[in-house]
Amino acid sequence: LKHSAQKPVLLASDLILHLSVATPIMGFLHESEPLSWDDALDHLRFVREHGLQQFLAVFRLCRGIEADPFKWGDEVEHGIFHLVGGSSDEHRTVRVALRSPEVLAELRALEQRLAEAPGEEAESCEWMPEYGRWMIESTPGKPFQDLAGIAQLESQMRLRRTRLTAALRPGEIAPTVTCMPLFGTQGFCEPHQEPNGPAAASIFVPDEAIFPHVRYETMTRNIRMRRGGPLEIRRPRFEGDSDAVRRASIEGLVPTTRDQADSLDHVYADAMAFGMGCCCLQVTMQAANLAESRYLYDQLAPLTPVMLALTAATPFMRGWICDDDTRWGQLSQSVDDRTVAERGAVAPGSGDDRLAGRGERRLQKSRYDSIDCYIGDGPEAAKHNDLPVVVDEDFMAKLRNGGVDETLARHVAHLFARDPLVLFGDRIHLDDEHDIDHWENLQSTNWQTLRWKPPPPAKGALSSESEGHIGWRVEFRSMEVQLTDFENAAFGSFIVLLSRTILDLKLNLYIPMSKLEENMQSALKRNACGEQLFWFRTRILPEDIVQKGDEPYALMTVHEILMGRAEFPGLIPLCCRYLSTTADEDSETCKVLSKYVSFIASRAEGTVQTTATWMRNFVLQHESYEHDGRVPAAAAHDLMLAATEIGEDRRRCPELFGTAPLEKEGRETAPVPFEQRTCCVLQDSKVAFCKASCGLMCNC
Repeated sequence: LKHSAQKPVLLASDLILHLSVATPIMGFLHESEPLSWDDALDHLRFVREHGLQQFLAVFRLCRGIEADPFKWGDEVEHGIFHLVGGSSDEHRTVRVALRSPEVLAELRALEQRLAEAPGEEAESCEWMPEYGRWMIESTPGKPFQDLAGIAQLESQMRLRRTRLTAALRPGEIAPTVTCMPLFGTQGFCEPHQEPNGPAAASIFVPDEAIFPHVRYETMTRNIRMRRGGPLEIRRPRFEGDSDAVRRASIEGLVPTTRDQADSLDHVYADAMAFGMGCCCLQVTMQAANLAESRYLYDQLAPLTPVMLALTAATPFMRGWICDDDTRWGQLSQSVDDRTVAERGAVAPGSGDDRLAGRGERRLQKSRYDSIDCYIGDGPEAAKHNDLPVVVDEDFMAKLRNGGVDETLARHVAHLFARDPLVLFGDRIHLDDEHDIDHWENLQSTNWQTLRWKPPPPAKGALSSESEGHIGWRVEFRSMEVQLTDFENAAFGSFIVLLSRTILDLKLNLYIPMSKLEENMQSALKRNACGEQLFWFRTRILPEDIVQKGDEPYALMTVHEILMGRAEFPGLIPLCCRYLSTTADEDSETCKVLSKYVSFIASRAEGTVQTTATWMRNFVLQHESYEHDGRVPAAAAHDLMLAATEIGEDRRRCPELFGTAPLEKEGRETAPVPFEQRTCCVLQDSKVAFCKASCGLMCNC
């Protein structure tokens, strides 16, 4: 919350990312000394219990919010890389540039100068740290309102890309890719650092690659400490044994050297950075009230694996080509703090009373995974929650006594089946009526495909008309970041459009949670967008009649889910029906949405490739590829350069977009080479000029 002389102004980062000072991964970072894991153990139960009380205080305070306006925003995560050597250098390569703290400081200083400059107010961006020392997260400076914001989204994303690019050094690039293909290989970071540090204890990744705040390092260490051993991240190798990962997980073989890891019949990694170092695209939307937020959460849930398949963009890990397409599996494994007993590898034995469930209770999934249950307040949610959910019954009782209904109480209690990961000694004993550190400590480290987000109490208590007010929100989290602002805007806008269509047409997209789990596993597979079938509800309109005993679900392709088939109308036609009754077809919003929806339908149909398919083919067809499943350094260099040029609209890519012309075609000035780039927006004397010419900042 930034303050002018008299009134508060709501930032998009408040709406989207508002998390307490105790939030471990995103949000504001508390400056203090964290407790060691051994010292934290004695406080875990206290934090869980008081976190529950803090949630109940928020619930009591904010449950009566009504008629909140529809506000929304996106989050894009970026990586900063350094190109080594020119395009003709046979020894060329690419490395992650461990410079995000400096770049972050420069970008925030720029935003401050722009805000203080005289004249017309400049469009603003927000910049936040991420887990990796090469990563930065960006959001719009203010949330968008209603569907009209869709017409502004792409240009806002382009502005962020432009400002970030302008803050880079010669030779540095920042393409919007999920990860750099050589991450975790020998000498992958600049400046060079050696692995096997005390936090990650990784044979591949140095601790210096973690963003330099004690919270990130402490979380990295504590996940290993709670787990009782090293992280085990496994993905199938391209054209390898499809059963290798399952077999290795059972055998539990853990390599201790690079050579041992490379000799395995699958791709192995061992550090949190392999997951939390992946970039993604997320969208957060504010609901009108509590009930609407719960309904929207449930209806968006079946779309999370579908959108993951559509946006698949991660065909590599640790310099190897993988036989699956997304970041999700390695993300899940990268923060898996479950003990051996919780993973089901051994029978419960001598547990620890200080841990949730004594560290012995079987937990089916990592704390980063798909959602575990629906939360809606109607009978459909309870009916379709057909998988068991682990909860502490005393927590359930406290929630029920606090006025929370059975379905929502089960979701909240399930969050507290995990332990907090980072505790600060000066933030243990808090005011549960006003502080939310302990609640957010658990809420924000249950990373799932969706996140239901209660209001921060101080801002939830403000009237809905107040600029500083924040209500009940839903965050859509499964999508992978795409190469271009057009793609990211298309998918972000599509989620926003779907949310409005769902609410307006009162759609019912419920499928059994067990089928949703099947869909998530299907979405991880190679070319899932074109080849996999997904369970989806066939009767989704209010007027559709479901006979007793009828199963209104069927297996469909992604294209059928979007465009429909004989007994199913399709989501895109329903979106068009909604727009026909609520928007002017000649409006800029409808024109932009028409382009976006057409592109998404083409990808679902297979007319254009997913990013994962294009990237894998790029390496397989590269002159340096030796047909051994490894990504050559030269291929990685050229791929990241191509991704940068595509993202800046300087290179055609018909495999991804068809034959559409480049947006920037016709410019009189050719793009300036990386080593010559400057940006006058960073010069105080020319700030006013760049406010009016932000689209040219790379070349001004």
